[in-house]
Amino acid sequence: MKKQGEETNIRAFIDIKVDGNANGGVYVESKALNHKIKDIESLGLYKVVGVVYDGTDNLEIVTKLIKEANKSTN
Repeated sequence: MKKQGEETNIRAFIDIKVDGNANGGVYVESKALNHKIKDIESLGLYKVVGVVYDGTDNLEIVTKLIKEANKSTN
């Protein structure tokens, strides 16, 4: 999915338990979340694949390992 006027892909995290129609269009600016996702993905080891909202101000970021770090043996 691409945001109108942008060339980058957008990843959408959706509650899969919801039945029926849903609407978007409510936006919340979150520099902290944006920075944290970029920080996690910056080394290329993990990809953020989800965000868990539990009704509090704390969001859990769900990641998937995409590449093992090189392990050096002495």
